[in-house]
Amino acid sequence: MQEAYVNINNIPTHIITWGKWIEESLNDVQELVVCITGNPGLPGFYTEFGGALQQELGSDGHNLPVWVIGHAGHDDPPEASIREVPQLSGNAELFNLKGQIDHKIDFIKKYVPRHVKIHLIGHSIGAWMILQLLKEPEIRERIKKCYMLFPTVERMMESPNGWVFTKVAMPLYSVFGYVFFNAFNWLPAWIRIFLIQIYFWIFAIPNHFLGTALKYTKPSVAEKVVFLADDEMARVSVLQRDLIEENLHLLKFYYGSTDGWVPIDYYYQLKMTFPKVDAQLDNKNIAHAFVLRHSKPMASIVSNMIKQNLQ
Repeated sequence: MQEAYVNINNIPTHIITWGKWIEESLNDVQELVVCITGNPGLPGFYTEFGGALQQELGSDGHNLPVWVIGHAGHDDPPEASIREVPQLSGNAELFNLKGQIDHKIDFIKKYVPRHVKIHLIGHSIGAWMILQLLKEPEIRERIKKCYMLFPTVERMMESPNGWVFTKVAMPLYSVFGYVFFNAFNWLPAWIRIFLIQIYFWIFAIPNHFLGTALKYTKPSVAEKVVFLADDEMARVSVLQRDLIEENLHLLKFYYGSTDGWVPIDYYYQLKMTFPKVDAQLDNKNIAHAFVLRHSKPMASIVSNMIKQNLQ
């Protein structure tokens, strides 16, 4: 595993890779895997998934590089870094959905040569971003297959979690969010770690995510995560039927059976709208935020999907 903060669309961005690093020569590579995260878009949450996926693919001799790209502004570089992430105020266009899509376009154009075909994974809002990337001919021609995991591609505000976010969480954040995250970060490090460990214990989250969770609680990161989520509620509404129809052969959907962001009805309605769609319903009780507890079984599922589409 290699990782660094790389300047993408003028924003220091956390990239984690297995196999080839993004700046290594890809002359001998025909295909690779790129994963666009959900929200929050901190690649640290995807380390177990990415490592397991590359290992699963390699077990059959398919030594594909696996790259995970975080969202712009969701993961600040170390304090010693000379690069700084712009503040949200006055730079909303860099951190909203359009900015995040431009960010991914810049990354692919900059680091993926034209001869390399991409297996593009989109988790949650990452799946919606993939649909927008398919509008770009220069990106679309490089894509081998898209794997849409727990895809928030329609009616986000109408989902149970969307309702809670817009009616409860967002109003509370608007009033108390700034004070809460700043007060939390004024606490001594050991108290912050202790409180996060309690949260992890309650929700059965592995402790190896502790460092990433600490980054997530920084006020400059949290505000951009919430800002993006709010933009998602406003913009991800009607299913982009024409776009899906046009790219049906490139899309593989994987829906959860107990997903508060993507109700199971969305799966059945997609199947009715597109009878030939390649869509699968989870039967292993894997959560929407699979990276926290179900990275390895999800990596096995995705690796099998990818193997079916290798040259």
